Amino acid sequence: MTTKEKLIDMCIQNGMFETQAVPVVEAAIVEIDAKDDYKTTWNRPAEEYPLPLYAVMFLIVKKHAIKYIDEHCPQAWFREMFVN
Repeated sequence: MTTKEKLIDMCIQNGMFETQAVPVVEAAIVEIDAKDDYKTTWNRPAEEYPLPLYAVMFLIVKKHAIKYIDEHCPQAWFREMFVN
């Protein structure tokens, strides 16, 4: 599993379909990559990063998930899973 796939899987584990999770994570990646000079290796093995880093990255993913849900499926039962 890659770093990107792990974040997608985290969205799926919170109720999203893969078709919903992919654009959410792709939007979050743009923001994460813009945060600093460090470039995250999205297509490398997920275990190269510690679990606490995924918790931090998922905070950004959750923000994009809420935006996606509100625009595309506002009645989604899993919306509350992405609220901070």
